[in-house]
Amino acid sequence: MTMPRYFWVVVRSLIFVGGVLAIGASVATGAGLPRGKVGQMPVHPTEYKSVENTDLTMMGAPTVTMTGEGKATISFTTDVPTPAAHLYFGVYQPDEKTVVTPRFRKEAVEDIKAPATEHSLVLDANEMFAPKYDVARLKENNGGIIVYRLEVYDPERARSVFYDNRFAFRGDKRVPAIVEGPFVDMVTSTSAVISFDTDMPVTAEVLADGKTHAADKPATHFEIDLEDLTPNSEIAYSVRISVDEFKFADRPYTFRTPPKDATRFRFAVMGDSREGVGGGERNFNGSNYRTLTRFFSEAVEKGAAFVVHSGDLINGYTTSNLDFDMQLASFKDAEETIGASMPIYEVMGNHEAVIDLYWDNGKSKYGIQFDKAGEDSSESVFARHFVNPTNGPEPAVDGAPPYSENVYYVDYGNSRLVMMNNNYWYTSHAETYGGNLEGYVLDDQMAWLKKVFDEAARDESIDHVFLFAQEAMFPNGGHVEDGMWYQGGDPAKNGGIDRHYVVARRDEIWEAFVATGKAVCGNFGDEHNFNRTLIDSTVDKRFTHPAWQITSGGAGAPYYNRDKSVPWADKVHSFTTQMNYTIIDVDGEKVRLRAYGFGGEIIDDVVLTDFPKE
Repeated sequence: MTMPRYFWVVVRSLIFVGGVLAIGASVATGAGLPRGKVGQMPVHPTEYKSVENTDLTMMGAPTVTMTGEGKATISFTTDVPTPAAHLYFGVYQPDEKTVVTPRFRKEAVEDIKAPATEHSLVLDANEMFAPKYDVARLKENNGGIIVYRLEVYDPERARSVFYDNRFAFRGDKRVPAIVEGPFVDMVTSTSAVISFDTDMPVTAEVLADGKTHAADKPATHFEIDLEDLTPNSEIAYSVRISVDEFKFADRPYTFRTPPKDATRFRFAVMGDSREGVGGGERNFNGSNYRTLTRFFSEAVEKGAAFVVHSGDLINGYTTSNLDFDMQLASFKDAEETIGASMPIYEVMGNHEAVIDLYWDNGKSKYGIQFDKAGEDSSESVFARHFVNPTNGPEPAVDGAPPYSENVYYVDYGNSRLVMMNNNYWYTSHAETYGGNLEGYVLDDQMAWLKKVFDEAARDESIDHVFLFAQEAMFPNGGHVEDGMWYQGGDPAKNGGIDRHYVVARRDEIWEAFVATGKAVCGNFGDEHNFNRTLIDSTVDKRFTHPAWQITSGGAGAPYYNRDKSVPWADKVHSFTTQMNYTIIDVDGEKVRLRAYGFGGEIIDDVVLTDFPKE
């Protein structure tokens, strides 16, 4: 059975409309409360059929073939017959330094009369050779890099689908190109990682800070470590690739290393950049490219040292790993605007999900969903696409997905940033089938969190601790029914399932966080708004130190209004449904937050280390 291609799962399948769901016989304990088969290896149902749920229009990356006289044919396949495709092409502006964006200058339309699934367009690079267009010196160099965008109208979804890519040529021959990146990742005062992908196997090296750092062997994906960098310096670097007689040196880039003991720095936080409403670049293969690129660029302009994205990068919830890969690649297209000069730390959201889906004949709203297993799991794919620290926990259950690069911490100057994954090993009906419930943190990650918090508490060089995750721990609008709250875990509001164990684990995490005595704020997304909420001992007497919850879920996803039904509603100090991101300034013992709207206006401005009295 194949569901409609536009059968997007954009809300959690936690509403059971077919009656009470039975708790499994095997019981594990979390804070003394039953949680069914949560945390056990999932068993897929045999009584229901597996189904497909994918939003693919283009079935993979196009192929580019040079056909002579400076022309290239771009070919691709679509899932359903689509009319003539539109092609835009151009170059990267050679004098852009920190924000790098494609500049389309010419266009072409496919020459077909009726909708088809097999497509090809002719790109005539000679059109870019004219002096008034040739800023990249293509004619002088007998070739170079062409960047292109395909626009395909999908009649089933009644909207245009976009896909960006690039290729390199010399004369009438295709040559290797860097098609993703470069990205600068995990920057410390003396080290960094430069990651990138090429469209053909090449040997590669990075020239940085006067040293050459070579990859071990030919490949198409590279993560090259830079060591012994100069602290507190602007580091110039360039990527060089070669194969046979071909050699290519990419444009020079720069990034900055912090001082060894930085106490003054700035970073940006944003979340929930999955597709918005309105067409065009708001709906860019799973992401809101329009909002993302704007907020990324503003982070650079405001002098941020790095960006944290708190999850829901893309739409996800697809049964196709190809679809999942293509959505993440399009998100990385947006990251490329700043990623060569500034690290971006990605947090895994609930929409970063590639799933197995079973249709239970309408008993539940979106069927029964399981995180895929092994190398196809959401967590494994996430780790292949992004470069993040590998200092997270090991799974306690054999066969469970990895925590590597989706649960981690970053020490930057006098601060520790802890990245929690409260969407790990997602199963929609976890109490019955195993896996893990959205919003719940399993024991192995909980033990790791306590250890990381305790180390930060005892480390005299750390003044501030920040916590990041996708699901808001204290929701205020849009996700009161799920996340880490589930309307208090009340069985009457959860299809007969007692989910107090989720709330107990949430409180255990927040208690450990604030017990450091250094907790500043927990930063979340999921709810597509901005709100700032004071969580202190009036919310729970175990929360012995006050700390802020910041929800910044406004990087392009559709907005959610406020829900005042929650017990902490009177602790909300600021709320808006505007698109938003935040800038956090650390200045010694002082931490200040400013939240910005899409128009650049400041929508909140507060010193986070000045807590109001209870």
